[in-house]
This record gives sequence, C-alpha cells and structure tokens, in this order.
Amino acid sequence: MRLAVALGLAVAALLAACQAPVRRLHYDQLVFDAPHHELAYAIYTPPGFERGERLPLVVFLHGAGDDETCFDEAGVGVHLDAEIAAGRVPRAVIAVPSGDFGFWENWADGSYAYRDWIVDGLVPAVAARYGTLPCPDDCHVIGISMGGHGALRLALFEPERFASASVVSGPILDTDAALEFMDSGLLSWVIPSERIWGVPDRAAMANGDVFQRWTRPEDLHGVRLLVAWGDRDYGRIVESNERFRAHLDAHDIPYEAFVFEGGHRWQAWTPALDRVLTTQLGSRTPSSRP
Repeated sequence: MRLAVALGLAVAALLAACQAPVRRLHYDQLVFDAPHHELAYAIYTPPGFERGERLPLVVFLHGAGDDETCFDEAGVGVHLDAEIAAGRVPRAVIAVPSGDFGFWENWADGSYAYRDWIVDGLVPAVAARYGTLPCPDDCHVIGISMGGHGALRLALFEPERFASASVVSGPILDTDAALEFMDSGLLSWVIPSERIWGVPDRAAMANGDVFQRWTRPEDLHGVRLLVAWGDRDYGRIVESNERFRAHLDAHDIPYEAFVFEGGHRWQAWTPALDRVLTTQLGSRTPSSRP
C-alpha cells in the first residue's frame, strides 16, 4: 500500500511539473501585404480591465529565442497581476509581438519590416481595440536582450512615437562593435546579418550608432531613456551598458539606470520589469475611467 501511495504521489508530481504554463495573455495576429508577413502577438491587460478604461500602451520586445508567448512561458503575466493588484506597478496594456531572430529591424533586403510593423501596424491596432491613451505621451517601448536593441532603434528612428524607451540587458553597440558582430562566423548560421543590415559598411553602421547620433540632450527628442542590466549579466552586455552610461553622462543626456540582481534570464528580468514599468509610467499616466 505504501508503495502504491508513493508511486501515486510521484506520478502526480511529475504531471504537475509537466503542466503547461498558465495562458494569461490574449493572442492574435496582424497580416501585412508589403512585405507579406503574419505578425503574431499577445496582449496583457491588468486585473479587472474593462472596455472603457483608458490605460498607457507598452510595447514589449522579446529577446532571441523567445516569441509572443514569453510572458506566459515565464509567468510574467501572473506576476504582474499580483504586483498591480497590490498597487506596486501601474496599470497598463502590454503588447508582446513576435520578432523571431530579426533584431526588430527593417531588413536591408526588404523581406521583413519589424519596426514598420510595430509603429504602423501593431500600435494603432492595439490602441483602437483596447482604447489606450494617445501616443506618444502614453506609449512606451521596453526591450530585453535582442529586444533592447530594438527598443533603442525605435527610440533612434521613431522618437515621435514613444514617450519612453527602456533597454534591459540589451547589447548597445557602437560602429566598431556592430561591424565585429556582423563579422562573427559563429553567428552567421543563426542570424542572417547581411540580409538584416546589408553588406558591412562603416557609414551605414554609423547611421544607427547611438554613441554617434546621441551627443546632446535634444537628440533624444524628449524620449525618456532607461537602461538596466544584471549584476551577473553577460560580460559584453555589462561592458556595453556601462560604456553607454558613461557616454550619456559625458554629454549631459538625461536617463535612468539601475543594476538588478541576477543574470541574463527571466528569473532576473521579471522583477526588474516592475521597476522599469514603475519608473517609466510612474504616476504621470494614471488610468482614466469614463
């Protein structure tokens, strides 16, 4: 009898461990004709959300290897439910699009246009469906890892679209580092760098170099910038973020920065998101109910 009970408990524990994550978010997709693409995305709405409640809109850009399911897979939605219910994190609608390994770029070969899809497709569609507060004052972009690169690029090339941009554990590359990255043979089998950025060219890379493009406070065009990384993050991530922070200080460019506990993983990113959302949304954009 004891053996049967023990076996039953073991099977129950195994089944519990294999259960799929709670699907807290709502899933949908947008279809674009030029170039043709189906952009899958997920939407997080806070506890008790009802049509008519007007909230800020946050676009969350995932890292390499993740997709639109990352909030559910990592339990971020459930975590935010508790934090928002306790009043520790502001209420917001969060859109989580799927960016594959595309680095959230408009590809040089014209086959993908992630930035355009975000600003011209996803943001207007979600804003219309969920009645979010108007952009740019109440629209924000947050990116983690590869998504941090995307958030920076949106702040650089589309500054009129967002009130804030947050880079969490993101690689912040100057022209030399970008060229070195593109020349890395180890990455070429995963990341089609020439299709994304074109043939390596110093002038082209300089156009997207925030170290060169952001040298005065007004270069941010009012975008509130936040950078954060883990105290056990990848060495090159830490190095690039610290160098970027020094660059911002040297040019008197306003920003927020913090170092969180942990490494390059969701266990560290999830609680860090609480601080990012609280800092960038703050009490400036409370919900507006009819």
